[in-house]
Amino acid sequence: MSRVVAIARNTFRETIRDRILGVIVLFALLMIVGSLWLASISLEQEGRMMKDFGLVAVSGFGLIVAVFVAASLVRKEVEKRTVFVLFSKPVGRGEFICGKFLGLCLTMAVVMAGMGVFLFGVSWWVAREATPALLLAVVLVYLQLVVVMAATVFFSTVTSTVLATVLGICTYFMGVLSHNVLNLTDVAQNDPVLKGVAWALFVLIPNLSAIDVRGDIVNSAAVDWAAVGAWSGYLLAYTVVVLLAATAVFRRREF
Repeated sequence: MSRVVAIARNTFRETIRDRILGVIVLFALLMIVGSLWLASISLEQEGRMMKDFGLVAVSGFGLIVAVFVAASLVRKEVEKRTVFVLFSKPVGRGEFICGKFLGLCLTMAVVMAGMGVFLFGVSWWVAREATPALLLAVVLVYLQLVVVMAATVFFSTVTSTVLATVLGICTYFMGVLSHNVLNLTDVAQNDPVLKGVAWALFVLIPNLSAIDVRGDIVNSAAVDWAAVGAWSGYLLAYTVVVLLAATAVFRRREF
């Protein structure tokens, strides 16, 4: 466990100092500030517009950070041959994957916390009302990105950095739209093959839409937090399974 913590700590230090990471976060903050202009031209909808556009900025730029860093997380160590140094010590490949992933999760937690608090402050300044649910929405966006990072790390163990990045982004958008896959089962009542494919896709693709409460938060609608909690547990389990698959693939690789 101490080796995993050491790898996670080192990964956090490396990623948090990345200049590209700082540039992306800066653009996200500028987008949030830019939403003030949209709020100013809306008709008595300043708070709603601020939350809506701000959450889109946090989610979009968070996704960029997640996939780009996760895609190169393992590949960079392989290309630099630093894995030989690590594996010459009593460090298992599973510990390596787990440590790298936990370090990246910590980096993303700092990034998302910064953007979330900034959005909360700006939203409060515009609407003059405290909306703690806005911070919960950011936490759930972070959970979505954790799942995407796990999938991207898995892809990076079997393909190139560029393709892993593309597949990571596709995983996010397919996950957000995964609830539509079940509609195929209604359409394909008389086609067992298509129905089976639809269910297989629904199982393989993480159901990120189940914890997407941004629309409810923006519209001040009621949120079924019990269902959100249950689906959050499912996504955490999904993340563990994907990381186990990534470890299994990585153990088979020859360096």
